[in-house]
Amino acid sequence: MTYFITAPLSSKAQITLPKRVRQLLGVKEKGDRVGFLIDDQRRRIVITKVDLVPAEDSYTDEEIRKLLKLRKEPGGKTFDSAEAFLKHLHSL
Repeated sequence: MTYFITAPLSSKAQITLPKRVRQLLGVKEKGDRVGFLIDDQRRRIVITKVDLVPAEDSYTDEEIRKLLKLRKEPGGKTFDSAEAFLKHLHSL
């Protein structure tokens, strides 16, 4: 079945995806992402759900062992960023 659904622009030129569109795309909660495929010549846009894929692989067994070891150290350890944490892991 084909639908034509409209949504008004807010004062900041933003729209809320109508419920039926969210249902069809399968976007349900904050953080879900949508992508826009733009065809300039035809002045058409296709909207789709986007699933982000991590840029890096999961932790290796060795990294997990290091993480578990950190947890047992007296006083623990904190890091200012994920990068600092990963740098520390690789230095062990």
